Amino acid sequence: MPNGTPLWDMPRLRPGAVPYGQAIFTCANPGQIALAFDDGPSNWTTYIIEELDRHNIKGTFFITGNNPKRGRRIDDETSEWPGLLREMHSKGHQLASHTWTHKRLEQIGRDAVFAEMMYNEMAFRNVLGLVPTYMRPPYGVWWDGEVRTDLDTLGYHIIMYNVDTKDYEHDDRDAIQASVDIFNGAVSADGNGMYIVLVHDVHEWTARTLLPAMLRTIAERGYKAVTVGECLNDQGANWYRDPAARN
Repeated sequence: MPNGTPLWDMPRLRPGAVPYGQAIFTCANPGQIALAFDDGPSNWTTYIIEELDRHNIKGTFFITGNNPKRGRRIDDETSEWPGLLREMHSKGHQLASHTWTHKRLEQIGRDAVFAEMMYNEMAFRNVLGLVPTYMRPPYGVWWDGEVRTDLDTLGYHIIMYNVDTKDYEHDDRDAIQASVDIFNGAVSADGNGMYIVLVHDVHEWTARTLLPAMLRTIAERGYKAVTVGECLNDQGANWYRDPAARN
């Protein structure tokens, strides 16, 4: 559990026109692609940020606060993660929630769902002094009615995707070409499609091969890569809440 008190008293206002408590699968604007990375931060996140920076592109990162595969919480100040998240935020990348420990929300019950979301909020507060309003459910499970009700109660935009690169199945020097092919096959050649892309910043070959390939396709086909918030026409001020506010 992160340090500090839970944020039960934080006002959960709902600014902007993007729906809360509903699954969103695609961008609102033709010609835009949102690259949305799950499960990090990891040792490959810095590599990915550097690649995005070289192209002056902002990504969206759905953060798992206490990923068992990583071993240390994002708010552990003795680790590299708080500094990395602050750098990402300062550069304009969008940081969002992917729960505390990446559990299947439809299987754990309401109290545990609230804990998964609340603990991640506390960790975000401890690191950034902000709490995200955007989340992506682990394993892409959005259709459970009770889970959607809980996420709506907490005031979250539920972000899904309409392009799944399946990079989690192809993290290998040769196999990753399958994910490149999926992306290239899904993105229309006319430059007028609208896509939210599922990709992960915890895989070596996503960082080394898939991301550069996606960026080439985006440029060659005339798309603009943006954050999820931007592709939904949501102002940056609406992407986060102030945990210091009180009802």
